Amino acid sequence: MFKVFISTCLLSLSTISSIAHASEYFAQYKTQSEAKGKKDRTALLEDARTLLADPDLTQTQRTYVLHRSALHLVRTNQFQNAATRLDEFAIHLAQFPDTNYLGKYHWVAGDLAILLGKHTDAKQHFEQAIPLFAQSNDLRMKSHAHRMLANVLSQQQDYFPALAQVFQAKDTANKISNAHLFSAALSTEARVYRDFHQLDKSLDVLNQQLEFQLGEPDISLAHISSTYYSFARIYEKLSDYHAAVEALKKSYDIDKKLDDKNYMGVTQLHIATLQIELNDLDAAQIAIAQASSLFSIVENERNLARAQAVQGQIALADGDYAKAIQLITLGLDKLDRQDNEKLYQEFQVKLGKALAYEQPSKAIKLLSTLLDIVSEEDNLTVLQSLSVAHKNLNDFEQALHYQERAFATKEQLNQQAITTRLEAKKLNSEIGLKRLEVNELQAGLAQQQQDTKTRTVVLAAAIIILINFILLFYLYHLKRRRVMEKEAELLNQSLSLKQQLLADVSHELRTPLTVLKLNIEALEYNLTEDPKTTYKVLQRRLDMLNTLIADIYELAQADTDNLRLEFELCQAKSLFDDLTIAISPIIDSSDLEVVYINQLSEQLQVECDISRLNQVFNNLARNSVHYTDQPGQIKIMVSQQQHNVVCTFEDSAPGVSTEALEKLFERLYRCDKSRSRDLGGSGLGLSICEKIIELHKGSIAALHSELGGVVIQFTLPIKS
Repeated sequence: MFKVFISTCLLSLSTISSIAHASEYFAQYKTQSEAKGKKDRTALLEDARTLLADPDLTQTQRTYVLHRSALHLVRTNQFQNAATRLDEFAIHLAQFPDTNYLGKYHWVAGDLAILLGKHTDAKQHFEQAIPLFAQSNDLRMKSHAHRMLANVLSQQQDYFPALAQVFQAKDTANKISNAHLFSAALSTEARVYRDFHQLDKSLDVLNQQLEFQLGEPDISLAHISSTYYSFARIYEKLSDYHAAVEALKKSYDIDKKLDDKNYMGVTQLHIATLQIELNDLDAAQIAIAQASSLFSIVENERNLARAQAVQGQIALADGDYAKAIQLITLGLDKLDRQDNEKLYQEFQVKLGKALAYEQPSKAIKLLSTLLDIVSEEDNLTVLQSLSVAHKNLNDFEQALHYQERAFATKEQLNQQAITTRLEAKKLNSEIGLKRLEVNELQAGLAQQQQDTKTRTVVLAAAIIILINFILLFYLYHLKRRRVMEKEAELLNQSLSLKQQLLADVSHELRTPLTVLKLNIEALEYNLTEDPKTTYKVLQRRLDMLNTLIADIYELAQADTDNLRLEFELCQAKSLFDDLTIAISPIIDSSDLEVVYINQLSEQLQVECDISRLNQVFNNLARNSVHYTDQPGQIKIMVSQQQHNVVCTFEDSAPGVSTEALEKLFERLYRCDKSRSRDLGGSGLGLSICEKIIELHKGSIAALHSELGGVVIQFTLPIKS
């Protein structure tokens, strides 16, 4: 049993390790597949083959690999393998449905169908892909699908529907602000206009595209190169071969910066064909030599075959028919006919043309199989070559027959060109009318939407106003009720405070007045033994009464906002030094240790009423001296905290309770209610200090002291 258990554990660990390895390998494949720029598609296809053979690959991962590998097979022109992989992909999606990947299946299948010349199949695939991408909300792929469908429709000469698809592609690209997609859609629009001979419009769109690309920092150089290549195609259609060559050279320079040797080769290949049209065979030979060298480096057999065919065309234009036959035949041998049927037929037409001069019988045999199955332009070449071949065989009757057919075909092509141009103009007018209709519909819709929006806004505004009125009415009454309750509460509190204040003031006045009365009676009836001492008591009590009355008056002024301060700008450090010196007589005691620390810098300034601050210092000093047990300690400290000057008066024991600490600034408050004013204070000093500091825009608070007593701390704002 133990051995079985160990074996099971080892098997589980092996399985987990295998799955982890597969996931890691897949992650690397996915990263390389989605990397921007050139990819090693051959290596990626080998990785895909390994992954698809791995049983630990999840179904989601398998879906991804099937899609990517099918796309890479199409891009490497392995069309048969691509079709087989797409069949596997379709079977897999039937078992494990995924809307977005089903759309991608149809997109790749449509791309393959275009390359195989099966435009009807391509159209069906892209038409199925578009709603699937819409359903999965993949707007990027939806724009791609609209654009590819436009290309197919243009190939089928359905130009108006093609333009409609282009506009859909541009609109979708704008919705997701994708500059690359928008640029690609403009390129397709130019191609559609070119296909139905609206070359001026095509050039306008290409100029718009180039301006757009140069103004977009995210557009890659490869897209700009493609635009110049499209310009060359238009100039070629206009038979302006010099302008076409210049545009291709600009495209080549950009591809050279990107080190894209395959596209560099394609551009040189095209330049060579244009130089043949210009009858500059030396320049054509140089261009095709460069193209062949570049295709050899990237090992692109298909393009190498095309290069050899173009070399054959150069030899043909130079009258070297034997060399032309040899080179074109080499090109044909390198092509896979099944994967490149259209290109293969084009090469055969060129070979037949060369054979007509050297081997006319062989030319007739070859060209007869191509007659009426190739494009109309190539069919004209076939007829002309057959005429030449029969002429070289002295079969003048057949030569004349094919020559007449060639003339008729050329006339037909010219007529078709005229008809196409007329249809293009007609179609252009129809497009203009359609645009006017669309603009009118959009204007009507916009007006309708605006009217609906206006009515909605008005109705919503009316509802909101009504709700706000009801809410405000309710809040008004609620607030009024609360205000009345608060006013009643404040009134009761004010009455209570006034009653308490009157009681306290009465008590404070009654005590010294009683003492005064008793001492006056003692003097009146000669009951005192020391009249001088009695007079001194009377004087001290009168001073206390005067102080109390003065403090009550000052507080009354503060309460009615009549306490006025005379502010002046002072140097803070020297100000507090002077204030401390002024209270020296109060705090000077042999039993009290007084510590003064001033940490302010010389530059600080405060705006204050010096006499009122002196009053604050006097009150705080008296409190510290009167309520500190001797021997004791008083510490006065001045410092800066951010934008404030902070001054603290700190004394040693005794302290007060936390509850009492919070009430020290209340008027006539005493920690001990039975305690008299024998120490000389009015009980209003801290309240007056609080008012003065508040008028200075500062704050004041009472805290527990580390010395055992109380800390009174106040702040003054620094003048900036």
